[in-house]
Amino acid sequence: MWYEKKIVLKFDNDQEQFPIEVLNMWDITDLEIIGGNFSYFPEDISILKDLRRLTIVSTKISSIPKEIFELPNLTYLNLKNNRISELPFLLTKTNLTTLILGRNYLTTIEKILPYLPKLQTLDLNSNLIGEIPEELALLDNLQRLNMDANKLKTIPKTLKEMSSLTHLSLEKNPFPADEKERIERLMGIKF
Repeated sequence: MWYEKKIVLKFDNDQEQFPIEVLNMWDITDLEIIGGNFSYFPEDISILKDLRRLTIVSTKISSIPKEIFELPNLTYLNLKNNRISELPFLLTKTNLTTLILGRNYLTTIEKILPYLPKLQTLDLNSNLIGEIPEELALLDNLQRLNMDANKLKTIPKTLKEMSSLTHLSLEKNPFPADEKERIERLMGIKF
C-alpha cells in the first residue's frame, strides 16, 4: 500500500546548515526546503529511497550531488532560485518527469539530457544558457520547455521535429530580428 509523507521546511537566512536531520526521515515521499543560507547539499540524500518529489528553492546551493538524480522513485525535482552553475555527471538514467532549474546560473545542460528519458517538463528560465543543445531531441517525451530569459540567439531545427513538444516558451532572449522571424515561421511562436 502506497502512502504519502510530506515534509515542508521553511528557513530564513540564519539557517546556514543543511537540515541534516531530514535524512533520518527515511520514509518521506515529498520534501520541500524553502529558503536558508546554506550552500552544501549532502550526498547522503541517497538514503531517501521513497522520495518522489523534491523541492529545494531559494537557498544558496551552487552545486547538487548526482545522488539526487539516482533516487529510484524521484519523478519531480524543483531546484528553482538557487545558485546552481553546473549539473553533475550522471551515470544512470533517471525517472524524472519534471525538472525545474529556473533562476540559477546554468550555462549548459547537454551532459544530463541523455539521462532523462522520461522527462515531460523542463523549466530552464532565467539562466545563462546561450544555445539549446541538439541533445534535447533525445527527450522523446518532452511536452513543455521553458527557456525564457536566457542568452539564446538561435534555436535548432530539431525542436520542430519533437512530436511531443506542445509548449515552448522563448520570451526575453536576445534573438536577432531575422531569427525571430525564422522562429515564428518554424515554430508558430509570436514575439
